[in-house]
Amino acid sequence: MTELVLKTEVREGLGKEANKRLRKLGIIPAVFYHKSKAQTLQVNELEFLHTIKAGNQLIELKIDGKKQKALIKDIQFHPVTEKVVHIDFQGVSMSEIVQVLVQLNFVGTPEGIKEGGLFEVHMHDIEVKCKASDIPHELDVNIEEMVIGDTIHISDLDFGDLEIVSNPEMIVAAVVVPKVYKDTEVEESEGEEGEGEGEEGSESEEESTEE
Repeated sequence: MTELVLKTEVREGLGKEANKRLRKLGIIPAVFYHKSKAQTLQVNELEFLHTIKAGNQLIELKIDGKKQKALIKDIQFHPVTEKVVHIDFQGVSMSEIVQVLVQLNFVGTPEGIKEGGLFEVHMHDIEVKCKASDIPHELDVNIEEMVIGDTIHISDLDFGDLEIVSNPEMIVAAVVVPKVYKDTEVEESEGEEGEGEGEEGSESEEESTEE
């Protein structure tokens, strides 16, 4: 498990106007929750974006010179610019059982691709429950043996002692027939039916002529 380090500062100014001023300076308002307490913080926008690129993992926050393990509880985005406007951190202990989203890593190339199929990803991450110290960076899903028509559900996944919380009926990935192939098959089928009708019509005309 990779631990990420993020430096924070205690946020003094509160309220919408104070937060707007911080964002203009490239600083994101944040709150750190631990047990029954909440502490207002601020983090550098670029440093935070660099940190979350590695995935939703355990983060080591530096608060007033002290180190605290935490998870990202919530990220709020601006509805238009999609920039991060607020972050909630949840303090945890290494032995604590937590529920987090972990990214899926699809390994290999499906056999169905070689047959002309199309690989579709329905889920890029799943929710799991484990100790904070055991949070994986990502989870490998082998897809090499998938053929056209195969589907992987959450219930098909097995990651040992890791408890999967996501709905077992949800589809993770599938290998399907490309739509263009389906359309071609339908057109060919309709064409064959039309030819059959044409032949029957010709036979009827010939019979009428002979009479």
